Amino acid sequence: MTDFDDFTAKLKQTRDELKLQMHLASKEAEEEWEDLIKDWDAFVHKTQLDKSADEVGEAAKELGIKIKSAFDRLRKS
Repeated sequence: MTDFDDFTAKLKQTRDELKLQMHLASKEAEEEWEDLIKDWDAFVHKTQLDKSADEVGEAAKELGIKIKSAFDRLRKS
């Protein structure tokens, strides 16, 4: 094998590894998105139950912060 063949083989291996990593990352992001949508639905449900209850307001606030944080993580990835 020539140096060029070795170089090409290494590039191909790197390409394949990156392709796999991107696939795994997209699956991870998809799973996080699905969890986030469940949290969103819970957030909407809790805020509709009793908008004036203090404990619901606090729970909704905490859930809202969690959702915002997850949105930010997804945006960065």
